[in-house]
Amino acid sequence: MNEGIHLDFDVIICGAGPAGSTCALALAGSGLKVALIDKQKFPRDKICGDAVAAYVPKVLNSINPKFAASLSDFQDKYPVNTLRLVAPNEKHIDLEYSEWGFVATRFSWDNYLFELASAQPEVSSFLEHDIKNVLIDKDGVTVKTANGVTFHGKIVVGCDGAHSVVNKKLTDNKVDLSHHSGAVRAYFKGVEDIPNATFELHFLKNLLPGYFWIFPLPNGHANVGLGMLSQTISNRKVNLREALNDIIENEPYINKRFAHAEMIGEVRGYGLPLGSRKVTMSGHRFMLCGDAASLIDPVTGEGIGQAMVSGRYAGWHAIKCIGQANYSPEFMKQYDAQVYAKFWATHRKRYLFQKIIDNRPWIINAAINAANSNPMYQKLMKKVLIW
Repeated sequence: MNEGIHLDFDVIICGAGPAGSTCALALAGSGLKVALIDKQKFPRDKICGDAVAAYVPKVLNSINPKFAASLSDFQDKYPVNTLRLVAPNEKHIDLEYSEWGFVATRFSWDNYLFELASAQPEVSSFLEHDIKNVLIDKDGVTVKTANGVTFHGKIVVGCDGAHSVVNKKLTDNKVDLSHHSGAVRAYFKGVEDIPNATFELHFLKNLLPGYFWIFPLPNGHANVGLGMLSQTISNRKVNLREALNDIIENEPYINKRFAHAEMIGEVRGYGLPLGSRKVTMSGHRFMLCGDAASLIDPVTGEGIGQAMVSGRYAGWHAIKCIGQANYSPEFMKQYDAQVYAKFWATHRKRYLFQKIIDNRPWIINAAINAANSNPMYQKLMKKVLIW
């Protein structure tokens, strides 16, 4: 039906999740024509831990204060301001944030951002358009979809996730298992003893450098999951789904909390390209954001905040590129510099932490014991694990 349709835009954003929608918001008011394309329709589920960093409202505010103000209309969230770390010896410490973040299902959060972006006059959204090819030449960008629509533009922004088509077509980036994590998650209701305003990371002896998590959601629900470095999964031949079920059923201090819990849906898995190495993030007429740019936190697995920050920078830089008619790889590197200035030092620090605790449960035990007895050590732990 759509065969032979050609559409012209200034900026083509592939992927309408947090990175893509934030990129579109950053382009609002620019006067540029923006295409926001996604292979699915919204609202849609996305496999994730669902934690949204405390700095996210500031990201929206930096684009336009009205976008941050609109967060008051988003009610489907569970506010959190405390991270509980549980050591292999079952001792824990609660690290309190200076600001509040929240936990929200991607079904709700991504739809909120998408609707906010789609409401901007410059943005035209195209859902259920599966991207099949991306071509770049000296004159512009061409994006072709499976249903026969061809988009032409000046810049393409790849916000299409860990399996990004834009990344595959325009870069030589490859998966590196030592800088990649695998994870599974399931939704539960009725998990007991969830501490107020707190999300939990459990460092279990046999999982290091991975962890088990419980993130609270509204209405008594919880996002429960397990993440581990992909290299470790491969070396140890770990089945994450089986490991998750084993923890819930057999880990003594955890299984009692699930005695009356009910799983909602099924256990689902996903990959996390970590921000512990630098990859090709831009080039002639293109930029990559979020998971497509390998920006996941190496320790916490957080990626929503990084996706939104990179989407914001990409939108702002696209305005500069078009304003100066400069789409060269050298000019695009300004975008890379902004993203890495924001995240690189923290990601590398956490990657080092990940390497240090690998198969060394005594280090986590000692660190949490020290932090509980000495405020200076607690402050140091906050610097390592909290933005």
